Formats: sequence, C-alpha cells, structure tokens
Amino acid sequence: MAEFDNVSESTSSNSSMESATASNLFIKIKSIPRVAYARDLRLKEGDIILANNGKIFDQDINVLRELCDQAKDSEEQLLLTVCRGEVVFDLLVGENLAVEFDYCDAEASSAASSLFAKHHVGAKSEYCNYEALRDIHRHVVLYDTRYSSVATIAPPIWLMQHRAWEPLVAVCAAYATSFVVHWAVFLITILLTAIYFHRIQFRLIRNYSLFTEHYFWHVCAARSTAEAQIVCRQLDPKCNFDYSHVGPPEKNLTESAPTQQPG
Repeated sequence: MAEFDNVSESTSSNSSMESATASNLFIKIKSIPRVAYARDLRLKEGDIILANNGKIFDQDINVLRELCDQAKDSEEQLLLTVCRGEVVFDLLVGENLAVEFDYCDAEASSAASSLFAKHHVGAKSEYCNYEALRDIHRHVVLYDTRYSSVATIAPPIWLMQHRAWEPLVAVCAAYATSFVVHWAVFLITILLTAIYFHRIQFRLIRNYSLFTEHYFWHVCAARSTAEAQIVCRQLDPKCNFDYSHVGPPEKNLTESAPTQQPG
C-alpha cells in the first residue's frame, strides 16, 4: 500500500512538473485530420499559437480547446496570433480547430516569443478574415469575408470591384433581357439577383477564382487589404496582386512556382 502511495505521489509530481513546464511553452499544431476546421482556415502542421486577443497564450492545450468551444457557443470569435516559420499573422477563429496539439520545445518557444514581441495586435473589432487564392504564376486574389451590402444593392458594381468579368456579363445580360420583355420582369430579376448575391456572395467569388485557376491558399485576419497583402508577401515574397499596396515582388528571387492543389 505504501509502495502504491509512493507511485501515486511520483506520478502526481511528474504531472505537475509537466504542467509547469508546458505553461512556459507555446502550443503548436502537431497534426491535422483530413476533415477539420483548421483546414478551412489553411492552418498547417507546425503552426504555433502565440496569443489570444493580443495577449501571450501560455496556458495548456485543454484551455485552448475550451476557448475555441466557447467561441462557437457564444458566436464570439477568438483573435489568435499564429507563427509560421518567421512569419507572424493573426486569425479569427470561431470554433474548435479539431487538430492534435503539442507543446513546442524551449528553443522554438523562445524564437517565437521574440517574433511576437515585434508584432502589434490591435482591437479585435478592427479585424476581419481575408481569404487569399493563388495561381501557379503566384497571382493572388484577396478579399475580406465581411458581408458586403454593395453585393446586394448593386451586384454589377460589386462584381467589377472583384474583377469577376464573366459573372458581370451574365448579370448585365439578364438585366437587359428582362427589361426588353417587360418592366415587371425586370424588377423581379433585380430582386431575385439581389437575394442571390446576398446569400452566396463569398462562395461566388471563391468559385469564380477556382474557375480562373486560383486555388485556396491562405487565410489571415487583418485590419485592411494592405495589411493582408503584407502577410501574403511575407509568406510568398514573389506573390503579386492586381491592386498592390506592397509594390511589385522582388525580381532577384529565384524560387520555383508553387504547386497548387484544389480546395
């Protein structure tokens, strides 16, 4: 019995030591199942969770899971700061990532902490998630995922903003045809188009980007398109944009074109 107590005390002591050690280390993504929310956010194995809402996250894995679950229940997203290699970016998370976590070693945690010290996080209300789709020539289509009233009120203008020319032609043709038929048909067409764009606006842009051979590449939270472009450029120094806030990519880089995978 005494021997059993000694074993229990030893196990408890080891558990406490592991908890104390883990509290000084960051959490990283160890593996991601084929179907997981983390894949929708384009997170990768090895990504390190640095902070939650701008404050260093040095708690254990169970706490992180609980926070993600609470975010889904309360519909209040977490603003997580993630480190990938030497790039630090933010991400709004609204549910459990459904991944296997592990703790970083002391060296990786120290390096990530130094990178986070140079990273500024603003108020969560200022952020929204941006989705980036990239083709084999490193051209990136970047858009924020907030609801756009312009898409509902004036679909042609919204399509022009996103350079979605084929859908724009289709919508204008529908307007013109219905106007020729009867003014009442024209009004019904406008109403139905508004409802349609209200419901699927982001899926439409994503699907159109896939049609133009741009594949889902990255997701990050940012306060502006310029800030999101900076993150993309840090992840891929040769990526380029139609309306660039970060200038052209460096020409002296000799990296090979990325291999894109659909979805």
